[in-house]
Amino acid sequence: MRAVILAGRGQAEPRTGATLIRLAAHCRKAGVASIVAAGFLQHQRPSFGEALEQCVARGAREAVIVPYTLSLAKEDWADLERTVQRARQVYPHLALRIAEALGHHHALIEVLIQRVIEADYVAAHHMHHGRLTWPGWQKQRAIGLLIVGKGLPDIPAPLEEAITTCCPTATRYTAVRFYAADQDGETLKSSLQALIAQGCQAIIVAPYALERCRMTAPVIERAIACVSARYPEVTIIQAEPLAYDRRLITAIADRVRAAIDVS
Repeated sequence: MRAVILAGRGQAEPRTGATLIRLAAHCRKAGVASIVAAGFLQHQRPSFGEALEQCVARGAREAVIVPYTLSLAKEDWADLERTVQRARQVYPHLALRIAEALGHHHALIEVLIQRVIEADYVAAHHMHHGRLTWPGWQKQRAIGLLIVGKGLPDIPAPLEEAITTCCPTATRYTAVRFYAADQDGETLKSSLQALIAQGCQAIIVAPYALERCRMTAPVIERAIACVSARYPEVTIIQAEPLAYDRRLITAIADRVRAAIDVS
């Protein structure tokens, strides 16, 4: 029997990780595998070891581990491989495979675009108080869009094309910029100021991230606050991260199939 383990990094902040557990349950219902569990590599429970133990107890003879992240740095990949190697010593009868990270699957790009549209729509229909206004829903070439990824590998090459050709509201965005967040708030502020220099009086900052990251989210928030204070005539809003979306199940299923095909 095959199991799938969604392996999250885990965060020290409370109330994080619910998305991953919920996603594992829906993957199981969708038939991605007979057994689907969520496990965290640090801080949170169930731990990866607990998730693996649960899978074995339910009869798993093989398990595909899907890193629940957009990409893995070399050191993170090495840590995961060491964790899996230790698990092989504990369960020598269990075939363990590591799938690719979710990466830049088309489903994730679709969810990102939806998050942008959601933020835009809500602002267009509700932000009309005081001096903060937002371009009407039908107005074209009125908004700057800044996509923020955690690092260069987290920004997919096809994303700009997807936004400019496939996004239903593409004509609303007068400029699209990308920023690989490296906790350098000054660089992020410069990216926002570059959009303002292009004439953008309304800007959406969209994090290309599965969840709110405790390292990069404050950088984004500080940069928005700083630029908003300097340019009070400019309205800057932030879209939600990808978070839970059923389309992520498609990405997970594809990663599982690819791992099985390679083995």
